[in-house]
Amino acid sequence: MILVGAALALLAAGLRLNGGNFPQGRWSPGLLSGTAPMAACAALALLAGVLLLAVRAYLSSSEDAARLLTDAVRLHGEDLPGHPGPRAIADAARRRLDKYRADIGVMEAKVNVEQEQRIREITDAHKDLLTRHMFTKKMLQSRRANEVFEILLRGVREGLGFPWTVIGVLDEKGDIVFGSTGNGDGSSVIRIPCWDEGSIIARATWKGIAVVLPSPEDQKSCQEDRAILGEGPSFLVPVTRKPGRKCSEIKACGHIECPAFQHADTKCWIEGFSTCRSHESDIHEEKRKECARCEMFATSAILVVRSHPASRMISPKTTDSIVTLAYDAAVALELVELHETTKKLSITDGLTAVANHREFYQSLRRELARAKRYGHGVSLLMLDVDDFKKFNDSYGHLAGDSALKKIAGVLQKCVRENDIVARYGGEEFGIVLPEATPAGALMLAERIKTEIAQHNFLETSGEAGHLTVSIGIYSTARGDETEERMVKFADEATYLAKNMGKNRVVMKDHA
Repeated sequence: MILVGAALALLAAGLRLNGGNFPQGRWSPGLLSGTAPMAACAALALLAGVLLLAVRAYLSSSEDAARLLTDAVRLHGEDLPGHPGPRAIADAARRRLDKYRADIGVMEAKVNVEQEQRIREITDAHKDLLTRHMFTKKMLQSRRANEVFEILLRGVREGLGFPWTVIGVLDEKGDIVFGSTGNGDGSSVIRIPCWDEGSIIARATWKGIAVVLPSPEDQKSCQEDRAILGEGPSFLVPVTRKPGRKCSEIKACGHIECPAFQHADTKCWIEGFSTCRSHESDIHEEKRKECARCEMFATSAILVVRSHPASRMISPKTTDSIVTLAYDAAVALELVELHETTKKLSITDGLTAVANHREFYQSLRRELARAKRYGHGVSLLMLDVDDFKKFNDSYGHLAGDSALKKIAGVLQKCVRENDIVARYGGEEFGIVLPEATPAGALMLAERIKTEIAQHNFLETSGEAGHLTVSIGIYSTARGDETEERMVKFADEATYLAKNMGKNRVVMKDHA
């Protein structure tokens, strides 16, 4: 088409060279005469060369593109022969693209799964955080240790999703007490001594460290362990409080070289300092029992979190939430202990550890009200130490303080469990005897007088230091007296006993 177009162009050029007219009725042989044929041939040759160059350039670029595509396909792992055809190259490229599309689809699906898993993890973490906030707030508002344990157990069961969790609380004897196995089978109370080396639960309680148990069969255990732990994996979390007092304050051993002497958080029953006189490194069973009852023993309870198909799996993320909630429970227990200590200090005499003056009147008022309601009697003993100033002047005020402590100990040893011993002031004590008859009050007073008279209050110094007391008694048959009148009449009886020669008991029969 290019050559035809070029010929037509040359013909038109020839016509212009001849004046642009054909002779009338015939062909003019001079039409292309002269220079016109030569110019036409030159033009045609030029056009043919250009056409050949264009075709060659087109074919060369196609070959280059095929070679580059072949190299790229081979680089991406496709197996091609030495000189593949265009179709083979196209098929290889198509296969490679299809594979990449499939890989991208798999990657997108994987990313979606990971995103969904991450969203679930964030949701669970947010839920656990809300659970911790809600149950921690409740625990911090509690004023009883048992209430803290109940809230903690409910938080792990209901809030964190472990409904088969149970809790064992350490009692004053050193036993870990489980109210039930938590299996709904009505099992009775289970007790495990915390010093029992043959128990998994006892060992975790003793060490105070959380531990994951894949299976109880792999550990040395006892029958009580198997009843509590079951057969699957479990997570043991001791609930430890920070002791509020130093070891030196509790033991008063005076051994200042001991590492536990000035530390409130040293677990001397675990570390077993060789220099500690109270806790030896080789702890036998009796010593372990003593340690378990010591105020320095920080573990208060232990959570046993058991897995179940219907509950969450035990994993590092879920166990972190449980440990955090147990730590918050420990903080709540410290507040409970602080509250109880403050309450105790407000009603306790600082020297003798019996009820103080304020608590004495409140107790007497309370017992008189009960006596009036139920129609039974109340007796009051007012006790004054004879010649106590002389004792202080002879042996010093420290000896006097020690004597008052020992007198308070004798009184508490002699009275009944529901009787109230109080330090009224100075060297004077009061004892409230609910539901006591005058004869019973007189018998108790005589026993107290005898016990104190026989006691040596300077036994540590090797000297003989004795004290006596004068006791006054007043009783009401139906609680129809006020606390002020009760104290007034019993005090009058005490002064009468002093005036009669001291070391005696006087009972005031009526107002």
